Amino acid sequence: MRPAFLILFLTSCTEYELSTQGDALPGDDSGTTDGPGAGDDPNTCSDVDTSPIGVAVDESCKVSVEVGSWNPVVEWSNDTPGDSYTTPIVGQLTDDNGDGVIDDTDQPDVVVAGGTGGLTVMSGDGQTIHWTRGGLGNEPSTPAIADLDNDGRPEVIATGSSGFFAYRGDTGTPYWSNNSGSSQNVCGGVGIYDLNGDGMPEIVQGSQILNGQTGVLQATGQHGAGTGYSSGVYAAFGVAADIDLDGTLEVVVGNALYTPTGQTIWYNGQSDGFVAVGNFDSDPYGEIVVTTYPGMVRLQDHDGTVLWSGSYTGSTIGPPTVADFDNDGEPEIGVAGNGVYVVLDTDGTQLWSRGINDYSSGFTGSAVFDFEGDGEAEVVFADENDVWVFDGATGSVKLKESQHSSATCSEYPAIADVDGDGQTEIIYTSSAYSGSERGVRVIGDANGTWQPARTTWNQHSYDITNVENSTGKIPSTPNPNWSSYNTFRSGDLTASTGGAFSDAIPVLGDICTDECDDGILQVVLHIGNAGVADLPPGVPVSLYTQDGSFWRLLATERTADAIAPGDSEEGIIFTLFEDDIPEGTLRFVVDDDNGSEMVGECDEDNNELIISEGLCP
Repeated sequence: MRPAFLILFLTSCTEYELSTQGDALPGDDSGTTDGPGAGDDPNTCSDVDTSPIGVAVDESCKVSVEVGSWNPVVEWSNDTPGDSYTTPIVGQLTDDNGDGVIDDTDQPDVVVAGGTGGLTVMSGDGQTIHWTRGGLGNEPSTPAIADLDNDGRPEVIATGSSGFFAYRGDTGTPYWSNNSGSSQNVCGGVGIYDLNGDGMPEIVQGSQILNGQTGVLQATGQHGAGTGYSSGVYAAFGVAADIDLDGTLEVVVGNALYTPTGQTIWYNGQSDGFVAVGNFDSDPYGEIVVTTYPGMVRLQDHDGTVLWSGSYTGSTIGPPTVADFDNDGEPEIGVAGNGVYVVLDTDGTQLWSRGINDYSSGFTGSAVFDFEGDGEAEVVFADENDVWVFDGATGSVKLKESQHSSATCSEYPAIADVDGDGQTEIIYTSSAYSGSERGVRVIGDANGTWQPARTTWNQHSYDITNVENSTGKIPSTPNPNWSSYNTFRSGDLTASTGGAFSDAIPVLGDICTDECDDGILQVVLHIGNAGVADLPPGVPVSLYTQDGSFWRLLATERTADAIAPGDSEEGIIFTLFEDDIPEGTLRFVVDDDNGSEMVGECDEDNNELIISEGLCP
């Protein structure tokens, strides 16, 4: 029996992926390119040329960035969620313009879990309450937004002492529930990941792994649950990443790594802890930051080896944040604890600390962004009394907003373009504790000059490449966040660095038709960079074939290395049998993983190449 498809990828990064899923054919605005002639050898395609080629650079990808002002004001508040000490999450949930799709042309929305188990979904301008639900249980975790079934309409996933709950994001209609409550679900954060790469996401909280479409508990890891709380498994978080770059995501907890089915990959015998992931050394693998009682921080290699550890924050400590706080090109770690916020260098050396007022839980989190676009990051943090913004390099206070009160759990302010105005806002929750404030408040720049941000901050364990902006789609094989951004619980700090952008483009190489009589065709495709900044490694290219009214996915491959402006990577050889292209048309799409984009580019409209001529007759 003849195999349906054969592919050879001539770089060091190889994947093999087949799919029968299809997308509707695009309109006539797709570019069509006629292929070149056959190779020089009349009898074989073995000499097909895959050498890298140069591409023209689009200088318009260098955009001047005007530095914004620093004039923060509270733009709006809404008390409907009541007492809340969870991180507010942001994403598009409703079809506000009535065009039948939910995307970045719609108003972003905010989701908040209240302290007594209520769930509130409101518009990003604070004016409209879309729906509310109850019954999560006391002290629920931070919810999440994700498209669980790939129908283009994201869901809201929430957890609490009463179990796991999923709701249709636009209506609040229950999607599924799992009422097996767990202390892991209290005061932590649910995470959404496509662990097995099948296009259908799973739910992760601590050591628990659930089916995203049914809510059925599929596995529970046998060691840590991703919590640095002083006792039990209270306040666990959902974290997953391809730590060892084997092509499959792992569930990450403080002292172990689990497979998508909950099996232990390694257990290092350390105490459990809150976690973040990033790259802190010269190898390409991810490292794991662990914060654990009493006030300890350690860095673990991808195999669980402890690289360094130290005591920094007293008796309590919160989930860590990873970002380039001081603009030195290397990642740092920010973490709050018992009355102090500290930033640690890559090797664990303390860069600075700042006194805070959090003695209730002592394990709040933080977020990072460059609001003014001056290349200097800011840290956003909220304690029992105030919302703070610290200078990332020095810790100096840039904002102390006192319209805030919180009993605190593990929450931190989110950072997103919450109202779709093209500028970043700070979104935070309050509970009547040290003051009377409750619900949600949003801080923006009074002069409207803060840098743009995504309209998505979809979960507590937020990393940029694990969720598609504005759609809530979870990629099946996400580019590791550390290979392009190297942040965790942080916004995109590259968006304002001089306005230099990369631009992935498909470039057709050789087409060899010499073996067409044997039913074999070879096509060489290069991924080029027409931008003015390096294209990060791991950029996907997907090959589709026209099959009636749909594009059927044949394969997805990724670049192995960064690509400099004006260069391309070595060509990918696609070897196909004639039955793979029944309509005689091939479609290549770069920066595409079966519909999910991985990289923010200068031009998003030049990623597609359609070949309908020059193939086998």
